[in-house]
This record gives sequence, structure tokens and C-alpha cells, in this order.
Amino acid sequence: MNFAVVEDCKPESDLLISLIEKYCVRHHIDCSIAVFTSEQEISSIFSPGMFDIIFFDVYLGQEDPQGISLGYEFMKADKNLKIVFCTVSPEHAAAGFQMNATHYILKPPTEESVNEAFSRLSALMERDAKYVTVSVKHKKMDLFLKDIVFAEVYRNQTIIHKVSGEELALSQTLGSFVDGLLTADESASYCFIRCHKSFLVNMHHVKDIDEYGDFVMSNGRSVLVRVKNGKTAKRLLHDYRIMLLRSS
Repeated sequence: MNFAVVEDCKPESDLLISLIEKYCVRHHIDCSIAVFTSEQEISSIFSPGMFDIIFFDVYLGQEDPQGISLGYEFMKADKNLKIVFCTVSPEHAAAGFQMNATHYILKPPTEESVNEAFSRLSALMERDAKYVTVSVKHKKMDLFLKDIVFAEVYRNQTIIHKVSGEELALSQTLGSFVDGLLTADESASYCFIRCHKSFLVNMHHVKDIDEYGDFVMSNGRSVLVRVKNGKTAKRLLHDYRIMLLRSS
């Protein structure tokens, strides 16, 4: 696996690297670790697919948390990239999860906190490998759950909107598609929310809430939010982010 550590303080960088290497040795993981001391250094060479996991210092020697915004830009460019933020305060964890960060570590890092981070990373990578088999134009295909932005009902079909921008038309009800998701992954109910009778969203791809109180997805599309229990889009998103914090 290819790691990057972005940290301007050398003692903290050295400590984190030693803990990553220790974990990898113990779990028989071949690893390569690149070290950067500023956002300019990593930005100048970064390209999608270069790293599997990046450990980002939140501040990088600045007054503002530059690492959070930079990590978000990297994740937009590389959908498979995992980000772990390193911070002196838990308050940045919430901001990180709003950017869909994978995990956060409180400074100074410890063996326990690094192990916890890798445990969550492993679980997410396992989740990313899960898929549901669907029929598109009478042909079977595997649809990875992580690639689904949202699904909607259109006439007698269920339309799947993918991260790539591709749209798949399925000759099945939205309800039966949801059943297939839960069969593929029982935990899918935590991130896939039926926010309207005609819409299913992947909460991981909710980026904002528009002026009408509806979700704005990562592909720029708005999705109606009308749930039976009366929960608003703001509340649904809040509950999802709290769930992420607790699971971390």
C-alpha cells in the first residue's frame, strides 16, 4: 500500500511513520510511505491513484485548517482515496467528516489510535468491495455500492446515478432495489436513506442542503427530502455525521 504523511513538524511526522510501519509489519502489509512538509509539496506531485491513504495534519503550520480543504480536493479527484486527519482538537473531526474523511487521530498519535484508524480503514475498504448484481438491458452487471450517488423512480424504472456520471436504467421498483442492497450489505441501511418515496440517497455523497431544504449531491443534482417521520434534510445529515463520529 502507498501512504503519504503530510506533517510540518518532524518529530510528529517521525512518530506517526514509526507507528504506521509497526502496524504494517505486524499485519504483513507491504508499505511505501512518502513524507511531505507542506500542502505545496504534495499538491505539486499528487495525481489520482498515487496513494491509498493520506495522513493529513489539519493545520500544516497555518492559522487556518488547510489540511481539511486540501484533503477534500484530493478526495474529489480520487474517489478511492482514504484520508485520515491528524488534529489537536476533536472539533476538527466533525469538519473532517463533513468532507467525508475516513478517520481522525488526536495528536500526539499513539499505537492505539493508529490501530483504531487502520481498523476503520479496513472496514471501509471491505465495504467498498461490496456490490449488488443488477440487470441492465437484460444483461447482468455488478454495481459497487460506493459508486451509487442516488437512485430515483422514473416512470416504471429505477434510475441509478453513478459517481462516474453514468446512469443505469433498471426494470425494477426502487423497493426491490433497496432489498438487493440490504442483501449485499446489511449495514447499507446506515448510509442509504429513502428520503422520498421516489428517491434513495447515498449519504456519503450528500454535500449540502439547498434553499428548499433538499439534498445537494456530489454530482450537483438536488434530491427531494420528504420522509414519513418528518425529519428534515438537516436532521438526516446531522444524524448520519453523528453516526460516523461514533463509529470512529
